[in-house]
Amino acid sequence: MDSLPCGHIAHRGPSRFCPHLVSSEDRWVEAIAYLTGNDLDFDLSCKDCDAAAHPIAWVDVCEGCVQRIMEDDNPVAWRGHPGVKHRPEPVETSLTSTALPANLAQPADFTALPGTAGNWLILTADGLLSNFDADTGEHVLLAPADLPAEPTPELGKTPRPRIHADPSGRYVAIVNDYGRYGVVLDLHDGRETMRLDRGDYHPEQTPFPIAFLTVDDDIALIHATAWNRVDASDPATGKLRTRRDQTPYLAGQPRPEHYLDYFHGALHLSPDGRWLADDGWVWSPVGLPRVWDTQHWLRTNVWESEDGESARRLAHRAYYWDKPMCWVSTDLVAISGIGYDDEAMLDGVRIFDVTTGDEVLAFACPIRALFGAPGRLYASSETELQIWDPRTAELIGTVDHFAPTRYHQGTSELAQIQNGQLTRWSMR
Repeated sequence: MDSLPCGHIAHRGPSRFCPHLVSSEDRWVEAIAYLTGNDLDFDLSCKDCDAAAHPIAWVDVCEGCVQRIMEDDNPVAWRGHPGVKHRPEPVETSLTSTALPANLAQPADFTALPGTAGNWLILTADGLLSNFDADTGEHVLLAPADLPAEPTPELGKTPRPRIHADPSGRYVAIVNDYGRYGVVLDLHDGRETMRLDRGDYHPEQTPFPIAFLTVDDDIALIHATAWNRVDASDPATGKLRTRRDQTPYLAGQPRPEHYLDYFHGALHLSPDGRWLADDGWVWSPVGLPRVWDTQHWLRTNVWESEDGESARRLAHRAYYWDKPMCWVSTDLVAISGIGYDDEAMLDGVRIFDVTTGDEVLAFACPIRALFGAPGRLYASSETELQIWDPRTAELIGTVDHFAPTRYHQGTSELAQIQNGQLTRWSMR
């Protein structure tokens, strides 16, 4: 160990300080991170040194000093650029585009139709759901989606339709993201089987929490029924699988058992169907992604989503939620955004092991949209798709002029709709 300029005999820390941070005894000092260009390594400066015209005279400090500064949700801003590790591999960059019929050219939403080779569900602005074959260009009207009209909120996002399909391709839920309502349709006959309602308490802050899940060879629909509650239902009948009674939390009364003070957000199911990641938030407001074991929830403990042993929080970010997230393996989830506050967030991902709640890796990359496959993370910007190894944080390749928003598991394709064209790229 060395005797360092910070006055401590200790191991050298991962960051250097500006002189003011070295001498500062202020527990609440705000620090700016200067990326060194080596992965996510950075040095730390006070605001005065950051604003000064002269270069910063960086000083080596110990691990304890770095930990002291980083305990208070620092850094508050980023400077410079992260480093990128490259491991180029051959990437087929050809794209396949199919012209959409005029009535489908500007859809309200689209998604893959599971169990098919290249078919997509497309929802028109007037609520008509069609099956589009991307290889032939043929399309078939399936059913109308009768979603209730919802007002535009004063704060938050405007409600917009989103399609979710079950793994078998039979049932489809069409919901209003940032709204309260949804419907479930049986695609065999176009019949409406369920109406969904998550209540009127701040739905404008998150996409509608919903996911289809296979349990014991049955399809279950996971859906929000209140701002702080998700349930599982049979999509064919609407029968509730997670019936549980709870005492309301009234002012001046003790907090009820199992009460969850949490606004559910977008739900992301792990590839094996065991874990559910929830991109929700709490007051004041803070984004707090959570996970819990769905199989234990539906088989053993009906309160697992509230306070079961598997339920855990993965990150804490002020004013930062409703962001891309994806699974990169059965127990590793990638959460977008590196930082602790929306005003000091670096584009990139943090990868968590959900079995422990520990962060195992972080690296900078685009975060417009994220998709996961075995051994790969696909990160989209506005203009390109990047392919990463999520185990080593190495950039493998890019696909230019392609910014996908949807994934077709059956064909291993990513897709976008732009200028009346459905454009696809094969991940194989």
